[in-house]
Amino acid sequence: MAGHVTAKLKRTLKAMAVVVLIAATAILAARPFVPFGGGDGPVDAAPAAYVDMDNEGTVRAQADGADSEIEDRARRPAETVVQVGSGETLMDLLGRAGVASVEAAQAIESLISVFDPRNLKAGQKVTVTFDPSPYGFGHGDFRQISLPSDAFRDVAARRRPGGGFQAVESKRQVTRQVAHYSGTIKSSLFESATAAGVPAPVIIAMIKVLSYDVDFQRDIQSGDAFEVMFEGWYDTKGKLVRHGDLLYAGLDLSGSEITLYRYQDGQGVADYFNGKGESVKKALLKTPVDGAKITSGFGMRHHPILGFSKMHKGIDFGVPPGTPIQAAGDGTIEMAGPNGAYGNYVRLRHSSGFATAYAHMSRIAQGVHTGRRVMQGQIIGFVGSTGRSTGPHLHYEVLVGNAQVNPMSIKVPTGVKLAGRELDRFQQYKRQSDLLMARIPPATHIAAETTKPSGRQTN
Repeated sequence: MAGHVTAKLKRTLKAMAVVVLIAATAILAARPFVPFGGGDGPVDAAPAAYVDMDNEGTVRAQADGADSEIEDRARRPAETVVQVGSGETLMDLLGRAGVASVEAAQAIESLISVFDPRNLKAGQKVTVTFDPSPYGFGHGDFRQISLPSDAFRDVAARRRPGGGFQAVESKRQVTRQVAHYSGTIKSSLFESATAAGVPAPVIIAMIKVLSYDVDFQRDIQSGDAFEVMFEGWYDTKGKLVRHGDLLYAGLDLSGSEITLYRYQDGQGVADYFNGKGESVKKALLKTPVDGAKITSGFGMRHHPILGFSKMHKGIDFGVPPGTPIQAAGDGTIEMAGPNGAYGNYVRLRHSSGFATAYAHMSRIAQGVHTGRRVMQGQIIGFVGSTGRSTGPHLHYEVLVGNAQVNPMSIKVPTGVKLAGRELDRFQQYKRQSDLLMARIPPATHIAAETTKPSGRQTN
């Protein structure tokens, strides 16, 4: 019996050994073979890397700079570009950049011969240069201050080898070119033209010449188009460093086109004319305040203070308090001062029987007195809420004789009309301008020396 049990136990152990051997063989077959010797590198060696913990998950190779590159970098001058703060002087700026007061004063004294420090403007960028540090970190002695004096010239105060500073000026390489832009208006002319790349001063000039014919609050709709051509000075990188004259301004207002050309006549006098040779200038401006929104029109209305219907004999423009009010045209001041429900009030008498009145001013501009002459666009007062008024706005009236009329429905006289040989010259100039715009693709500019149209005749 014991022998039988022993034989059975041996068979069981053999069976278990076979199972273990088969299982071990299967495990070894499933694992990849990794040699433990004969390699050139260490086991499980990983490439050098670092992890940016601010951007977890991004791993970049960490490149070690060559010794020669590090030494070359250490030998370079250290430049710092500093932006001028509001009300900051050149002395303040140099101190903020780490320049000792004695050296700063010497550099400024030298710079005065080529640049007036009082012309420094907030936001302007100034480059301050230091010698390389002899210790391999930080910077050495103050070497130079440099800045652009204007669009065409850079100035600097540079340390002399023997001590002290020397003023240096250099002309920037720029060329006069003609630029052409066009686009579709989405919300406003200013925003759409800015998005197209037109410089802000050019857009403002464009709005100014178009404002005689366009009410920018009511006439412009989404989908209207604009086109502009202007003169500018560009550097070697194609960057506009200064804009010049506005040469052409055009609008397509729902199919109604307005085109204005800058034309210089035989006497050298420049003005803007439409395609017929008529001056853009009118006897009266369309609106006497910038950014105006009509809040109440001409006609019967329910008076907000009196509580009953009453004839409103003018137009109310809703604009912020303090907004400057312009004279709508050349004329003589008939009245300037408090005027009952009108509050602070100015009335101007113009040619051709027209008069204009401006009410509810916060104050009347200095020098605006009865009997004085004013020019179109001259500031005569500022928007307020004096008199019978519910809030700051300009109440504007146009009078024919002594009767108020609707400012939006009257036809005001135009300015100069070209005729004879002057009109022929203008038409030739207009054709040159149209051909030039056709040659310049939108959002580009070309050299102006031989291409800028000119209406003036030279002998």
